[in-house]
Amino acid sequence: MITEIVTFQLKGSASLSDPSSPASKSMQEFLASELAAYGAHSAYYGQFIEKPETAIIFVNWDSIDDHKAFMSSPTYEAHVNRMRTLLEDEKTVKVLHVPFGPSDNPASALGANSKVGATEVVFFYFPSTLTTTDKDAIMSSIDKMRPVIERSESLSVYDGWAVEEEVPNPGPDAGEGEKNKVYVNVVGWVDVEAHMQFQGSEDFQQNIHHLLGIKELKHTELYHVKLHAV
Repeated sequence: MITEIVTFQLKGSASLSDPSSPASKSMQEFLASELAAYGAHSAYYGQFIEKPETAIIFVNWDSIDDHKAFMSSPTYEAHVNRMRTLLEDEKTVKVLHVPFGPSDNPASALGANSKVGATEVVFFYFPSTLTTTDKDAIMSSIDKMRPVIERSESLSVYDGWAVEEEVPNPGPDAGEGEKNKVYVNVVGWVDVEAHMQFQGSEDFQQNIHHLLGIKELKHTELYHVKLHAV
């Protein structure tokens, strides 16, 4: 299975924090039409707490081929038009697909677990030229940090490499037109404060070097979002 992750800049002062707002209603209609497609199972939306002008969408699919089939369908253009009412600029749209295994439960981190009040989303950007050896070394570092998160007050965790090979790097030090591979980490917390307390813990401080020390790491984005299910 695979999770589609979409981020984009919202038009004007649109707010998704209230599920009954006009923007939320438009988003719900957009995602409801996607959930009607073959292979789509669950969808969540929200806007970043730290960057409220940016919306994020998660849709769980059986496979990326099912999503591609939907994008090739006759109804897709009408589907996309629903989203255009929310978009400030189509150039701000970023689409990733992150596979997950049978033991992973992304829906829990995204809000299916009613205790999750804030979802942490981290994008790690790496050169698109990574070799298999490079990725193995990166995963070795990530694997050392994952149990630290799992034994914290976090409620659920899932992560993985995005299928996309050439994702624009939004970092201030990125070269013009620089394209990267992206590793995505998603963690469910009771609230943002619970995550902040974890970051201040001795366990975190003694182990974060496993991530910060990855030499190939080009840029990192970390946000929190209160997600709404459709």
